Amino acid sequence: MENGSYGKGSFLVANPVLPDPNFSRTVILLCDHNEEGSFGLVVNRKSHLRAAEVFVNADLLKKSGYDHEVYIGGPVMPSQVFYLCRYPEPLVDLETVCPGIQMGMSWENLDEVLRHLENPSQDLRFYMGYSGWGADQLAGEMEQRSWLTRSAEKDKVFGSPESRIWADVVRSMGAEYEYLLSAPVDPRNN
Repeated sequence: MENGSYGKGSFLVANPVLPDPNFSRTVILLCDHNEEGSFGLVVNRKSHLRAAEVFVNADLLKKSGYDHEVYIGGPVMPSQVFYLCRYPEPLVDLETVCPGIQMGMSWENLDEVLRHLENPSQDLRFYMGYSGWGADQLAGEMEQRSWLTRSAEKDKVFGSPESRIWADVVRSMGAEYEYLLSAPVDPRNN
């Protein structure tokens, strides 16, 4: 996928010129995109809350050995929970976002998901809230060059520590984007 084209299964990579602090140096996995709008999850922003602190029914997670930090998926509906799992084949009632990444929202399906995952602590991540755009809103942000794009990869979401995802994705876009790695967080401080 060329930079500038995007859709479901794309990474939206925050350009340092993006003024919204909610998205400073973020990578969003675009989970849905159509004429009505777009929906995605920030994959590199931890909340510093653990699953057992957030979820009332965390017993299922504790039995599986999962008690990792929960991520902030975005500023919209921060009490809504989503999860991404890394699994090579489609799982029941989960939405395939891109090869190897499935998304769910239902706790009823979580028991089934956990039975399939060999290592939930490495292959499952929870998100509170999401990032959303109305019809044509994301297209307007793309025209302003707020986002760079590339095809999403499961190993970037699950294989990198969250603090390195943005830089790893920028590096993977090629040498012509590496200057972004040294750009100030606030371009006015340049």
